[in-house]
Amino acid sequence: MFQKEFSETLIELIESVRPPTETGLIVTEAEIDVPLEISSVVQKDKLVFLGNVPHSRWKSGFLPKVTLGHIRVVLEED
Repeated sequence: MFQKEFSETLIELIESVRPPTETGLIVTEAEIDVPLEISSVVQKDKLVFLGNVPHSRWKSGFLPKVTLGHIRVVLEED
């Protein structure tokens, strides 16, 4: 399975709670509990973390280990 950089997955998760612009809604706080498949590799002499949400919600003996991620995002005023 293709794994992208964990930072990209985090950005996608945070953007997933953004309401459509035409609604006029503003999200000021969000908490997300999501299963994640996390691994690491060395690329060009640097440690890079990879992470995705699991490709399947069905449990079997062939899936990689899953970690429960808890993400909390809060809007702060300048």
